[in-house]
Amino acid sequence: MSQTFSYARRVEFAETDLAGFIHFSRYLTYMEETEYAFLRSIGLDVIMDDAKGQLGFPRLESHCEYLYPARYGDVIETRLRVAENDGKRLTYDFDMRVNEKPVARGRLVVACCRFLPNRDPYAIVLPDRVLDRLPLTC
Repeated sequence: MSQTFSYARRVEFAETDLAGFIHFSRYLTYMEETEYAFLRSIGLDVIMDDAKGQLGFPRLESHCEYLYPARYGDVIETRLRVAENDGKRLTYDFDMRVNEKPVARGRLVVACCRFLPNRDPYAIVLPDRVLDRLPLTC
């Protein structure tokens, strides 16, 4: 994966199943945590205010492929790459590893949406303040 952002965290006991493996649902949480850390690292956030109101990135699609079980106490490094930018949506690819061993890989597709009071969210073109901060490989 080129131009990746990396985020590491330890698997906590409450995140595991009876066998001591990380529960499958937690991988999506790790992907989301990595996305938030990535956005903060480039001066953005998952919800932002501007002159027109709030904008954010609701999920359109999520996918995770489980390759090898991670266990309580493991440190999972999650690598994020912005794989696609179509002007309104971003596609993130994720590669999750423990000691460089692949444990899962996934994908999130998010839309850039405007949130206004008393109105349903609606998709908008990614603002320049977002586009200017995304990696050039998008």
